This record gives sequence, structure tokens and C-alpha cells, in this order.
Amino acid sequence: MHTYKYLLTTLFIFYASLAHAAPDSSLKLNSQDAVALALQKNQSLMAARSAIEKAGAYSRYAGRLDNPELKLGYASDRTFNDEGERSYSIGFEQRFPITNRLKLLKNVSAIEVKLADSELRDQERLLIRDVESAVELISSLNQRLSLLDGMIRLQEGFSVFLEKRIENGEASTLDLNQVRVSLFAVKQEIQNLTKQRDSALGILRSQLGIEPDTELKILAEQTRSINLPEMAALDGEVLQSHPEYQLKALLAEIARGQTSLAKANRWADIAVEVFFEEERAVDEPSGIERDRFFGIGVSIPLPLHDQNRGEIEASRFREQQIRYELNAVSLRLKNEAETLRRNAEATYRQITKYKESAVGLVEQNLEDINNAYAQGQVDLGEVFRVQEQHLKIQTAQLELLHELEQILIEWRAATGNNLPNPSTGELSNETL
Repeated sequence: MHTYKYLLTTLFIFYASLAHAAPDSSLKLNSQDAVALALQKNQSLMAARSAIEKAGAYSRYAGRLDNPELKLGYASDRTFNDEGERSYSIGFEQRFPITNRLKLLKNVSAIEVKLADSELRDQERLLIRDVESAVELISSLNQRLSLLDGMIRLQEGFSVFLEKRIENGEASTLDLNQVRVSLFAVKQEIQNLTKQRDSALGILRSQLGIEPDTELKILAEQTRSINLPEMAALDGEVLQSHPEYQLKALLAEIARGQTSLAKANRWADIAVEVFFEEERAVDEPSGIERDRFFGIGVSIPLPLHDQNRGEIEASRFREQQIRYELNAVSLRLKNEAETLRRNAEATYRQITKYKESAVGLVEQNLEDINNAYAQGQVDLGEVFRVQEQHLKIQTAQLELLHELEQILIEWRAATGNNLPNPSTGELSNETL
């Protein structure tokens, strides 16, 4: 429910992008666009929204009286004396609870609407996590493939260089064969990464609710910053607003309501009847006379044998079970968020140290080797080797950045900070 304004804001822009993309059946999305599209089109979310409407329908009609009963009666003496005696009766019976059962039913039904909404928000949280992870993976694979393409070009150039040196008798074919083996390994890695990217794109299409024949391209994000965001502990109001915690808390509230309802059900409803009766009977010596009656009847059930004790005790144990489960969810969420925070900080320190040591060193080596080659102090083979080392370092750094981003995605989902703000969320103009 809380995302409807958000969805309506982006709906027109999204369909405009689809109309523009229709001729080649392609979509170009960044991470924010993919999340917005998933929240609009994911089929599981649509089912969850229908569940909210279903719970709302039950809630609107919960807590109402049972339908009244129409009672009709007819009797005559035709089978026996056959003196023309007979009687008619008509009445209405309505059952009324003598406890607050109907009010409790209404309250429990209203909580179930909130429960359905919390289930939707929790599904949104997990879907956003999966979409962001998929987009991050595809973006990372694209960057790694780009680096490997650079390595392919570098090794092919090195191979041509060695072939010329072999012709001049200045190099061995062993060096050339090693380069070719390395080139083959890189090409195999490119194929493996391409298959991983295709699989990730297939999963992402399902999450976005689009057809498999729609071409999907993930736009390159801006240069990543390695600064960590503020990662506060998950407790207090932050924990209580977490969708999964709220879901379990609402289940606990429903369990308390069901316990009260079980107690109220110890007393069955009383029945009140209003009736009219007409009787035609033989009255000597006057003959057949007609008598009419109007009356009220009350039926009061007494809880002498069945006091609903089994249901009451079961409800109490169920309430206790949910309380334990709520505590378990609280501990798990807090520990998961804290573990991810520590992993993010450790990975951030690793990236910083890596950048200060290996990255800086290899970049300095690359600059030195280029200067040395310009002065004729080293041959081109040494330049190729240092350039290859530089590409490997870049790949390793990219993998660390990808690892950090995945941890942050998991942390945002674990703390519920990835849920969209209803007042934002327009698709970027790059999709139009």
C-alpha cells in the first residue's frame, strides 16, 4: 500500500520507455531503474498486493451478526381425529453474542490486513536485494569482460611482437607458446564470464517481469566511491520498523487476539425468537374457535460441559511460541546486520590497503617501464609483461569493489534500508 504513490509516479515514464524500446524489444536500465521496474512488474509482488485486497475484503465484513432464521410451522389433526383443528406459526430467530466476540473478530481481521501489508513490504525488501545484486553482478561481469578484452588485445600484440623477434632470431618459440596458452586461457575465461552474465540476465528478467526475448542491457554506473556509508546498529525504532520484525510482531498480536477470542467462545450465542402463532381448535359446545398468540423466546446456552478449554490452552501456547519466534527474529536480524557491517569495514580496509600498496606500486612500475622503454633501456616484451600485470591488478581490485558492493546490498536489505521512498523513484531519462 505504501508504494502505490511511488508506483503511480513511475508508471507513465516506464510505459513510455517500453513504447520507445518496442521496435527493437530492448531495455536499457541502471540499478535504480531495474528496482523501479521490478516493483511495478514482478508477478509475486502483484500476488502479494492481491492478498492485501483479499484481507481488506474479509476485514470489511468481519464481526457481523449471523443471518437471522425464518421459522415456519404448520400442524393439523387430519391424520387422526380429522375435526378440522390446525395451527400455523411464523417467527424470526436472531443469535446475539453475550461476549465481545464480534469486536475481537473485527480487531483480528484488521491486524491481518496490516500483516498482509508487512508481507508485501518484506517481499519488496528481498526483491530489491535480489535485483540490486543481479545488476551489480552483471555490471561487474561487464567490467571484468572489458578488462579481459584489453588483456586479449595486449597478448595478441605481444604475440605479434614475439613472432617478429623469432624471425630475427631474438626470441624463442617457447615464449610465444606461453603467450598463446595464456591467450587461450583468457578467451576461455571470457566465455565462462559471458555464460555467467547470460544466466544472471535471465534471472533478472524474471525478477523484472519481462519476456525472455526482450534484450536487456545494464547501463554502466558512475565511478564507484570506496567511502563507506554510515552503518548504524539495528535496534530500537529501526528494528521495530523492519518489515520482517513487524511481520512477526503482528503475528504475535494476532495470537493474543485469538487467545482472547478463544476465551470469548466459551459462551455460545444466545438465540432470541419473535413469533406469531394462530391455532384453530374444537371447543365444545361452540365448535371450532380461532386463537392467536404473539410471543418472544430466548435460548441461553450454558457452558457446563464444553468450555473451550482446549482451544484456550492451545492459543496460549501459540502466543508463547510466537513471542519466542519474535525474539529469535530480533536476534537474527541484529546479528546479521552487525556481521555484514564488520565484513564491510574489513573489506573496505582491504581495498584501501590494496589500493595504497599493490595498485600504486604497479601503476608506478607501468610508468617506469614506459619511460625505460622510451629511453631504450628495456625491450617491448618487458612492457607487455608489466601491462599484463597491471590488468590483473585492476581485475583483482574490481573483484574487491564488487565484493564490498554486494555486502552493502546485503546490509541495506538486512536493515530494511533498501525500501524505496514513496515520494521518489522516477526512471532515469536514459531509459527513454
